[in-house]
Amino acid sequence: MKAAPVEKRVELLFEVGCEEIPAGMLPKAEQELRTNIEKLLIAENLFDGVSVETFGTPRRLVTWVQGLRAKQPDVEVEVTGPPKSVAYDSVGAPTRAAQSFAEKQRVHVNDLYLVETAKGEYLAAKQVKLGRTAEQILVAILPRAVHDLAWPRSMTWTGLDGARFIRPIRWIVAVLDGRPLKLSVAGIAAGRTTRGHRFLGASAIHVRNFSDYEKRLQQNGVVIRPARRQEKIATELEAHAKRGGYRVHEDASLRMLVAYLNEYPSVIQGDFDPAFLSLPDEILVTVMRD
Repeated sequence: MKAAPVEKRVELLFEVGCEEIPAGMLPKAEQELRTNIEKLLIAENLFDGVSVETFGTPRRLVTWVQGLRAKQPDVEVEVTGPPKSVAYDSVGAPTRAAQSFAEKQRVHVNDLYLVETAKGEYLAAKQVKLGRTAEQILVAILPRAVHDLAWPRSMTWTGLDGARFIRPIRWIVAVLDGRPLKLSVAGIAAGRTTRGHRFLGASAIHVRNFSDYEKRLQQNGVVIRPARRQEKIATELEAHAKRGGYRVHEDASLRMLVAYLNEYPSVIQGDFDPAFLSLPDEILVTVMRD
C-alpha cells in the first residue's frame, strides 16, 4: 500500500516598509494585520495548521507565516445540467442536450447521473476543481490585507486618487519559500530587499527567508520583535540601576510605548538640576514620562 503523499508546506515573509508610524498605533496595527491575513487564508482554504505572527517597528509592519499550504486542496464539485425531461427521450436515450452537457463538462455521457433537487430530477456530473497555488492566492490577498487596515487617520502621497496608508509606503518585501512574489502595494513592487535602521544600518539588505531577515536586520540596527525590544530596555534599565544604586519604577505601558518608538532601543542615563526636586513628585514623573 502506498503512503499518502506528504502535503507540501511553505513559509511566507511579508514586510511593509514605510515612514515612521506613530508608536501608539502599532500594537493595534500588528493585531489587525494578523487578523486580516488569517481571515483571507481561511477563506482560501490555506489556513489549516498555519502559524501567523506579526511584528511592528516605527518603519515596518512584518508578517511571518509558517506551515502554509503550497496549494489549495483539489475539491470535487457536483455540476447540475438540464432536467431529466430534457436530457432523455421517451426510451431513455440521452438527447442532444445531455450530450452537450457532457461535452461541456468534458466527461463521457455515460458518466452523467440524475440528482433530486427542489425542482425535480436533473442531470449532473462530477468535476474536480483544481486548487490554486499559494503564490497565485497571495499576490491577490496580501495587498488587500494591507489596504483593509483601519487607521484612526490616513494619508495619500501620490495624489487624491492614490493609495491611502498611515504613512507613505517606501518598500515591500514578499518572499515565499525563498522566492520573491510578483505583487505590488500602493504602487510599490515587492522584492526581497529590505532596509536597516535609518542611521545605524544599510539602506539595501537582500533576504532569503524570515530567519535570514531577522538576523540581517539585527546586524543592521533593527530588533524586529517588540517583546525583545522590551527585554532589551528592561535589561539595560536594571544594569544602570544596579551600578547607580537606584530602583526601577515599573511602568509596563511606558516600556511598551518606548519599545514601539524605536527599532533598536538603548538606555542612556541622564540627570537634571537637583533644585527641581523641590517640585511635587507627580509633576516630575509626568514631565519625564509624557
